[in-house]
Amino acid sequence: MPSVREVLGPGSPLSRALEGWEQRDGQLAMAEAVERALEGETHLLVEAGTGTGKTLAYLVPAILSGRKVVVSTATRALQEQIFVKDLPLVARALEAHGVRFRAALMKGLSNYVCLRRYHEAVANGGGGGREMSRIGAWLKETETGDRTELADLPESSSAWGDVASSSDTRIGAGCEHYDECFVTRMRREAEDAQIVVVNHHLFLADLALRTGPRGAHASVIPAYDAVVFDEAHNVEDVATDFFGARVSSARVDALLRDAERALAAAGALEALKSGPVRGTLEQAREASHAFFAALAFGGHTPGAGAAAHASGVRSGEARRALGEDDLGPEVRAAYERLDLRLDALEACARSRGEEALQMISHRAGDLREDLRGIVEGARANEDGELDDLVRWIDVRARSVSLGASPVDVGSTLRNRLFDRVPTVVCTSATLATAGGFHFAKARLGAPPDTPGLVVDSPFDFASHAALYLPDDLPEPADPAFEQLAAERIAELVAMTDGGAFVLCTSTRAMHALHGRLKSRVRGPVMMQGDRPKHMLLSRFRSHGHAVLVATMSFWEGVDVPGWALRLVILDKIPFAPPNDPVVAARCARLDGDGGNGFTQYSVPSAAMTLKQGFGRLIRTQKDCGIVAILDKRIVKKGYGRALLASLPPARRARTLDELRAFWSSVAEAAEAGGTLAFQS
Repeated sequence: MPSVREVLGPGSPLSRALEGWEQRDGQLAMAEAVERALEGETHLLVEAGTGTGKTLAYLVPAILSGRKVVVSTATRALQEQIFVKDLPLVARALEAHGVRFRAALMKGLSNYVCLRRYHEAVANGGGGGREMSRIGAWLKETETGDRTELADLPESSSAWGDVASSSDTRIGAGCEHYDECFVTRMRREAEDAQIVVVNHHLFLADLALRTGPRGAHASVIPAYDAVVFDEAHNVEDVATDFFGARVSSARVDALLRDAERALAAAGALEALKSGPVRGTLEQAREASHAFFAALAFGGHTPGAGAAAHASGVRSGEARRALGEDDLGPEVRAAYERLDLRLDALEACARSRGEEALQMISHRAGDLREDLRGIVEGARANEDGELDDLVRWIDVRARSVSLGASPVDVGSTLRNRLFDRVPTVVCTSATLATAGGFHFAKARLGAPPDTPGLVVDSPFDFASHAALYLPDDLPEPADPAFEQLAAERIAELVAMTDGGAFVLCTSTRAMHALHGRLKSRVRGPVMMQGDRPKHMLLSRFRSHGHAVLVATMSFWEGVDVPGWALRLVILDKIPFAPPNDPVVAARCARLDGDGGNGFTQYSVPSAAMTLKQGFGRLIRTQKDCGIVAILDKRIVKKGYGRALLASLPPARRARTLDELRAFWSSVAEAAEAGGTLAFQS
C-alpha cells in the first residue's frame, strides 16, 4: 500500500493528472497527520487555510487506511463536489498504485421520494395537481429518487413535502415498497462502500437515532470506523438542533395530515368520514391551533380556530427564552387538551396492524414526549439524568415553534461520538482561535489531549489583499451608523468599480443597506432573496461590476474566484445575538463557572465567523482585493486584538487614501497581467 507522500508528492500520478499542480507542503503535512490518526486510532483537529487542498489531504489517507470512513460536510453542494469531482480524481491516481475502492453518496432522507407516501397521496385524491403529476411522471424514469433531478419543481413545493421520505415516516423492512425504496437502495450502496459521503445534518440525525432509545437499528448510515468532519466549525450548531427538541405547529399539522392519509390507505375511509376517528383528527387539529395561538399571544388568544391562528400571530419576533410567563393557565389548559387529543390519536393508530399506522402512533408518542419535556422544563437523558436544556419560543408569521436546546453540546458529542468512534478528524479553514484549539475542543467535545495542527494558507495575503479598518464611523448602535456606512460602502464600490459583496449580520441591516445603496451605486445592486442563490451568484460572476447585499448564508460556502469579486465589506463584527436564549445560557454557564462568557464564547465564535467572511475574497493564487470591516470596535475595543489576530496577514489600511494607494498598485498589476477582464 503506498504512503500519502507517494500519492500526493512530486512525481506522483496525481501530480501528473492535475493541471497546474504544485507541491503543497501544508497538504502533505495534513495528510500525514490524518494518516497517523487513522493508524493510531486517535482523534485530530486541523485548521487548513484556504488553498491548502485539505479535501485530498483527508481523502487519500482515508482510502489508504482500508477502514470504513464517513466524510461529513456542511452542505449538499460540497458533498456533490467531493463525490463527483474529488473522489474520481483520487480513484484515477490510486489505480496507478493498484488501489481500488468504492464510495457512496448519502443525502438527507428528505431529498428522496418515499414511494409509500406517494401512493398514499395519490390514493387520497392528491395525484391530480400539476406538481404531483410531474413527480409521478418522473418516478417512471428515475433510478435514484433524488429530488435534485426535478430541477423544474419549485423549492417550496408542497407536493414534494407530501411525498418526501423522513425518519418520522420511514417504516423500514415492514413497508411493502421496502425492496424498491430509494433510501433502501442508497443504504445498500453505502454498506458496500469504504468511503461514505454525507452532510452534517444527516450524520447528526443518524447519531441521535443510533445513540437514542431505539438504538442502532433506527440509524440510516451503516456502521463506520472513522469520521472526517469537513467544515467542522458548523458541527456545534447542527448538533444543537438534533440533540434538543423542537415542536412546531407545522410538525403537528404534518402528523395529522399523514395520519389521515395512512388511515385512508389502510381502508378506513368510512371511519374517516364520520365517527370517532374523524373526531379525533379534527379535535387534535383544533387543539393544536388553540395551543400555538395561545403561545403566540402570551395566553391571550384573539379567537378560536385555524383562521385566528394563521392571521393573528405576531410576526418578526426573534427566538426568545420560554419563561413561566409564557405558560400561564390558558396556555397550560390548551397544552393539556392537545396532549389528550394526541394521546387519542396514538391509541387509535396503535390499535390497527398496518405498519404505516404503527409509525403514526410512534410519531404521536414522540411528539407528546418532546412537548411534555419542553413545557415541563425537564427531560431525562439515556442515562436517566436530567438533560441540561434551555427552553425557547420562536414566533413567525406562518408558524410557531417551541423547543429545548442543550447548553453544552460538547459533552453530548464527547459521550456519543468521540468516546465511541476510534478516529474523529475535524478540519476547517476556521477552527483555531488565538492560535490554538481550546475553544473548538470544548465546543465539539474533543478530548483535551486531542492533537491539533494549523496549516497556513499558501496565498500571499500581504501582497494581494488589504484589510480596511476605518475608525471614523460611529459604532453600529449609533442611529447615524446606517447612513454613514452606506455612504462609505458607496465610496469603496466606486473605488473598485463594483465586484463587491456587502455581508450583513442581520436581515434588517441587509434590507436597509440595499435600499440606501440602490441610488448611490452605479451598476446592479442585488439582494439575497430576490432570486435563488445560484442565480444571484451566476449573475454576479458574469456581470463583473455588480454589488450583492446578503446575510449570514453568504459568509461561508460561497466560491467566487477571480476578478468578479474584489471587494468584501462586513458591516459589523458578527457577534451571535446576546439575547438569543442558547447564546445567553452558554455565556451564563461560563460566567457561573468563574469564567467570562463574552471573551470565552462570544469573541471566539465571532472570530471564526469573521474569518469565514474574509475567506470569500481570496480563493486562488491570482485573486486580489479588499476586505473592509466597518465596525470601529475592532480597533477601539480590547477584544478587537483577538479578532484581528485570527485574520490572514493582509496589508492594513486605516484611511481611504491608504486604501486607494494599495488599490492603484493592485489594479495596475492585474491589468498588466490581463486580469481585468471585466473592466470597461
